[in-house]
Amino acid sequence: MKERNVAVAMGFLPLALATVLVITNGAHPGWLLVIALLAALLGAYMLRRGRHTPWVVADARRGPGHAVVFWKPGCMYCERLLRALRRDHDITWVNVWRDSAANAELRRLNDGNELTPTALVGDRVLRNPSADELRSALR
Repeated sequence: MKERNVAVAMGFLPLALATVLVITNGAHPGWLLVIALLAALLGAYMLRRGRHTPWVVADARRGPGHAVVFWKPGCMYCERLLRALRRDHDITWVNVWRDSAANAELRRLNDGNELTPTALVGDRVLRNPSADELRSALR
């Protein structure tokens, strides 16, 4: 729900720019097409789903040899971690924009901030860990 609102807002930005260009007679038709394509790509990028396990299920899996990672679409640090660890079966991914309980837990862990990625390994909290840091914590 929240991710959809962000995608819609981001999609309107290029459209607003296109409108201004048309009104001020500064737009070439080719630029309008480019702006519309950029808006569509940005919206699609923000709406993609990715991996998600509900927080209730993920919390039960948490332990010394298993990590739970809170992430959100559009976060470049999350994307980097997801790509590096996509084949690791000892990690459960929780999209905090799809799960309000996960979002609340993430904010509790980070003094009210929606800091992603945040990883839980047993009782340890790793904020914005690298793939190597997370692998090391899992050992």
